[in-house]
Amino acid sequence: MKTEKICIYTCITGDYDNLHDVEKDEDIDYICFTNNHTLKSDRWQFVYIQDEENIGDMLLSRKIKILGHPLLEKYDISIWVDGALQVKKDIRKLLTTFCDLENYSMACFRHRLRNCVYQEATACVIHRKANREEIIQYLDFIKKEQFPEDYGLAECTVLIRRENQQDVKDTMHLWYDLLCKYVKRDQLSFPYSIWKTGLKICWIDLNVFDNPWFFWYAHKQKTEKESVRIFFGNYQDVRRDVYEDKNMEMDGNRCKVRILSPKDCSKISINIGQHFGKVITSLKTSIPVKSVSTFPGITNEGYTVFDYDEMVLYLEGAFHKNQEFEVTFDMSRFDEIEIQEVSEGIISKYYYDKIIRDNMIDGLNKRCTELEGQIIYLYKEQENSLIRRAKKLCGQQDIKSKILKKLIMKCVKLN
Repeated sequence: MKTEKICIYTCITGDYDNLHDVEKDEDIDYICFTNNHTLKSDRWQFVYIQDEENIGDMLLSRKIKILGHPLLEKYDISIWVDGALQVKKDIRKLLTTFCDLENYSMACFRHRLRNCVYQEATACVIHRKANREEIIQYLDFIKKEQFPEDYGLAECTVLIRRENQQDVKDTMHLWYDLLCKYVKRDQLSFPYSIWKTGLKICWIDLNVFDNPWFFWYAHKQKTEKESVRIFFGNYQDVRRDVYEDKNMEMDGNRCKVRILSPKDCSKISINIGQHFGKVITSLKTSIPVKSVSTFPGITNEGYTVFDYDEMVLYLEGAFHKNQEFEVTFDMSRFDEIEIQEVSEGIISKYYYDKIIRDNMIDGLNKRCTELEGQIIYLYKEQENSLIRRAKKLCGQQDIKSKILKKLIMKCVKLN
């Protein structure tokens, strides 16, 4: 691999992302395809592109991502990175450790949450990532093709390819055709594409957003939604399950969502949109509910902080058909004191708790090691069927096995 030509490339159209500097490896080329002439970098080579087909910035970027560019054909390996990613370390270590490019033409990171296109389609509706009608048309197509559930799902933020392999080229052209014809969410059409062409993927079992090689920055947020999407029950079927789009009522920082349940259900989910850096306080419901939770975001001591994605409020309780109630909360930006209070709370909750948990795990591991030593000793000293069973568990590290070992030891002592 040392002699192979490698290129890392990205595409930024409009001003959707900032271009992040890289820790540059002199043996790797870094290329940014863009139509934004204001971008500056002394580490990336700029290649300026035009929207000759009038397909818009988003699809133009996807086209470069999937089909590449004639300039890339001189490379043995191309690595696509999303414009929101920063390359932090020598990429060759990732390739040699996790990407078997001697036996595979392409490597991808597994999706960190799901393994199924059909589940991902539902999540896209919940989080308003794609048009519901386009999703339904695409699902109808792949079901007719008998595409299986749980086939696998990629985080298409990073794509590692042997650029000139014919099976890769065939798959990329099919992928882009599907993207243009159906839903514009490329993660939905990638699994079907590799299934249809038979392209074998080397799956990277790392979190693409949390690993030594890449750091993820949020995309630039242009606007904040004032509408909400409300789901009644467990939203699992994009055709049949019920949801409602409506506007939040806003009076300064005070927000109100009026809800009329169309059916009996035990769960109501409210997607309140993306409001990066803002904080929710004083969250209340006008009727008693069993529980209220949020995802994503960070909650601590009455504060819920928006991160880069759309936040969903989850209400659990006994909701009835035609029941009316309200959800209210304050949504504002931090002042300096609030930032300090929330930061201290998060550090206390997540950092110090982690130290305590790590210490507890270390203590439990030491105790398990001691118990395993005792089991082995007793096995040598006693002809006991319980001991023989316990020895088989010594090499297993799951909680169930460890509990069984402790119970067996107690039985031995009683005897």
